[in-house]
Amino acid sequence: MATGATQQQLEAEVRICCIIQVRMWPIENKVPLSTSGLIEMVKMTRSWRKRAPDRPETKPTIVMSHNGYSRCGIFIGANVCIDQMDMDHEVDVFHAVKMIRINRPQLIDMKDEYKYLYDLMLHWYMTNPDYRVYDVENSPVRETSEEPEALEEGAGAESLGNGSLIPSNRPSVRSRRDSTKKGQTVYLN
Repeated sequence: MATGATQQQLEAEVRICCIIQVRMWPIENKVPLSTSGLIEMVKMTRSWRKRAPDRPETKPTIVMSHNGYSRCGIFIGANVCIDQMDMDHEVDVFHAVKMIRINRPQLIDMKDEYKYLYDLMLHWYMTNPDYRVYDVENSPVRETSEEPEALEEGAGAESLGNGSLIPSNRPSVRSRRDSTKKGQTVYLN
């Protein structure tokens, strides 16, 4: 706001704000204990934005964290991935994180945060009926009971730029109906 603004200009800039505080994420944990709490927070935030009383074209969301970046990164990453999933019915978590980190390299800088985004997107997909477009018989789900191999840069892994390695043949969550049995690892291609 420019210095010397009139009272009328100041009143025109008043906005109603809703603060959503997350209490289900203990301060000592790098990521939330479950994906369901953050999913509910994302839904609540999106619901508020849809019915916010200010101008429909400008409904900014301000994200704050105790240290300014760790929790913000996960929330922003979740929203970017969910937007991509809603538009394209698939998501590339690696690319979303890479795009976020171009301007904010401190966001999502740990492997646990990166893995949590994958878990979150799988939860979002599995609990959202809008993505059920194929039946189980047509789903290309590969099941395995093998443990994942250790990652080495250049040998099937890419660096996040902070020493964390992620698989370069990363899975993407696509819009298909998948069934799993307890104890099986499922990779979505």
